[in-house]
Amino acid sequence: MDPLSLVSSVVTVVQIFTQTIRRPIDLVDLYGVFGIFLYLFGSRTTWRTEAHVLGTVSDDDALNFKKSVQDECTMISVAAAIVAQIAITGLSLDNLSQTHWIVKASFVFSIISSLIAVYYASTQQRVMGRLLQAKQVRGWIRGRVSAQRGDSLWQIKRSHKFRGDPTDYITLASSRGNLSPDIIEQCFTPSIVSVITISAPQILLSASLLSLLLALGMYFGFVWTRHLDVDTGKDDSRNVLIFYLITLTLCFAVYSVSRLIQDDDVRTERMILLEYAGDFLEKYADVACVGDRTEGVAGEPSDAPTSEAANIA
Repeated sequence: MDPLSLVSSVVTVVQIFTQTIRRPIDLVDLYGVFGIFLYLFGSRTTWRTEAHVLGTVSDDDALNFKKSVQDECTMISVAAAIVAQIAITGLSLDNLSQTHWIVKASFVFSIISSLIAVYYASTQQRVMGRLLQAKQVRGWIRGRVSAQRGDSLWQIKRSHKFRGDPTDYITLASSRGNLSPDIIEQCFTPSIVSVITISAPQILLSASLLSLLLALGMYFGFVWTRHLDVDTGKDDSRNVLIFYLITLTLCFAVYSVSRLIQDDDVRTERMILLEYAGDFLEKYADVACVGDRTEGVAGEPSDAPTSEAANIA
């Protein structure tokens, strides 16, 4: 093997490993403690796509994002229904009752998670269908304005207004040409809820498939160790288990390596947001001209309505 290729591969692996360790820290820095939930249950690809939609402020990108989410929901619904049917069939395997109870429980978990994935995907498709305008799509991605404390200590006023586009705010930049941090947070940052909501069906489908594969592996293992299949040869059950494990390992290795090679973007989430904000500032330089008197002051929403999607629940 070429030494340069070997060194390049090692450097790539080290960068990916460093990025994996650093990502939860970056998310906590960007979202606070709730960034942990985004790291555990949110898709990085989904976050990047939503950040792109918010960063370009393009109506075409927003509507294309809506269509892609709806198509993905349809695909996940079909795939989850197939996995659920296979898991139901697995409950009728021969000698299943003579294995450990965890095998049957894994099949049951696979069925439940796949059915919930179908429900979440259908619900997500319905919600996206109600977003009729590109601005509504971007508002849904940003999420609602932060809740405010009510009159009493325990009362919280939940806002029904969605965060608006950067052009809806009066103060966009300081005299040095830098966007206010509040504007970056409100206009260019995808909300945790939107990322997790779109990621949930795929996560449930993956959990269902993994549970199904785990159940099959344990079933083959108990068939071999407890000699449940008396009609086969002496080592047939063992050979089937070995072949199953080798096939499963190869499939996961090919998929994992391809994803690692494809995901070569080492930028942090905050770096991505700052780049989109900088591009917006250059594109709308005539709008983002303010004097020294506005330096460091967060922008306030203009009178333009920013709650067009308030009726979407």
